Amino acid sequence: MSPRVERWRNIVLGVLGIFLLSFAGADYYLRGQFYYTKRLINGVYGATWQAVFPPSGPVKLYARMVADQSYRKAHPDWKIHLYDVFRAAAARFVEEFDIRMTLVGLDAWERPDGMEEYVEILKYAARKLDRRGAEIRVIMTAKDADRERDGRWRDAGVAHELGNVVVVGDDGLLVHELGHLFGAVDYPEGDARYDEETTYSYKYAARTEAIDPPNRDRIKKRKHRLLW
Repeated sequence: MSPRVERWRNIVLGVLGIFLLSFAGADYYLRGQFYYTKRLINGVYGATWQAVFPPSGPVKLYARMVADQSYRKAHPDWKIHLYDVFRAAAARFVEEFDIRMTLVGLDAWERPDGMEEYVEILKYAARKLDRRGAEIRVIMTAKDADRERDGRWRDAGVAHELGNVVVVGDDGLLVHELGHLFGAVDYPEGDARYDEETTYSYKYAARTEAIDPPNRDRIKKRKHRLLW
């Protein structure tokens, strides 16, 4: 390689390296947990290695759960209760998708005063709460437990797919939110599948754990994605 070509190669590599470091730094500062960086790498990985060598077999993942003060107040036996809630959800994922989730910790968490919106909790968790070796972090809250329920959809959970974090405000939505980590989508009012009895329809979300065929296919297709 001639000195001129080598010099230009080094310049290009240097510029590319600075760009990638700047991109990752801005990504972490603005979104937390390298959201767009992970999205880019997952996309490249899925379109290259996974496309050439399609993965198969079971997926084994570790999850860590935390319960905020409202959840612990609503469930004095919260550790026993959450273990049962998680075990039931994990059994569904084994049965439906051969995704095997192991619970590696149940911890108490003090939700900061004034943090009431699910999206706020999610962003805080993605940035501040260490998963401590687990791939998935589950935040349980009961901040809306005393609100009136009239059977209509109420926002009681949210998921950060690339942050691998879910916030759950209703035990019956744990399966629903975990599915979002693998690409499941919701069916709000006006969607063609809104009247279908599936946990991803806002009409039935908290009343059933049934998973519709399109979302089942999405989860199966993405179950081998990188969780990091």
